[in-house]
Amino acid sequence: MSSAEPPPEGFAPHKGVNAFVDHVGPFCKSGQILGLRIDGRHLNTFGRAQGGVLMTMVDFAIGEAIRDSHDKPRDEIAAATVSLTTDFLGSVGEGDWVTSHTRVERIGGTLAFVDCSLLANGREVVRGRAVFAVLDR
Repeated sequence: MSSAEPPPEGFAPHKGVNAFVDHVGPFCKSGQILGLRIDGRHLNTFGRAQGGVLMTMVDFAIGEAIRDSHDKPRDEIAAATVSLTTDFLGSVGEGDWVTSHTRVERIGGTLAFVDCSLLANGREVVRGRAVFAVLDR
């Protein structure tokens, strides 16, 4: 399997967010769920997904969830990471399909609190919790 394999039904490419996210991906999106097919460039020397790739996915998914959940239009909101904690619960291999599942706990005047789990083929592999600054663009 490779990133050339099409995403599961319902997922479409999600590009143009920024150059770094496009470089790390390719990410796909279905509703509020992000997806990423792990390929060779995402792997560490042990043949497993690099932790930084998974942390980037958590960070990106949380920012997307904040913009999706805010009462202002998405293009008027900037979300910047203040604090991000991640726990690695399992490993991810080449060809695995990873999805993000976020829960926005609270969006205040300037801060948002969000949880995110990454699932690889249905099993939780990363759990993240973040505080983001919510800013007008």
